Amino acid sequence: MRLTRRNILLGSLAGGIALGASSLLTRRIDDEIYRILHNNFGDRIANAPDAALFVAQAAEQWSDLNTARNQILRPTFWRLSTISPRARGERQSLESNVINAFLRATNAVRAYETGTEELQFLGMPNPYRSACANPLSSAWL
Repeated sequence: MRLTRRNILLGSLAGGIALGASSLLTRRIDDEIYRILHNNFGDRIANAPDAALFVAQAAEQWSDLNTARNQILRPTFWRLSTISPRARGERQSLESNVINAFLRATNAVRAYETGTEELQFLGMPNPYRSACANPLSSAWL
């Protein structure tokens, strides 16, 4: 195969398409959960070491509930949320669930409001094991 302008352009186009497809197919739930925390709580809370523990456990729980196919397709599908009402609904549902779990699993409200207190991860909420554990109670506020 000769190195012509046409072949170089076709190779560049194929490389660009492959690069774009790889970014779509390599999205992970961890990145999506982190993005949700970052958008709703800011850098200080989202970058805290205990937030990383929450992201890891939330991603593990989500992966346990979803098939391997959905673990690849769902985060990619959510990128269409600007044009697809169905994708937008799924993404909003995930965001709502992540925020609720984060608020129940950490002292995020107090850490956010005081600005000085460190974020503490208390563990994923389980209403069957610890029904009375509530970080939003007066003990935290």
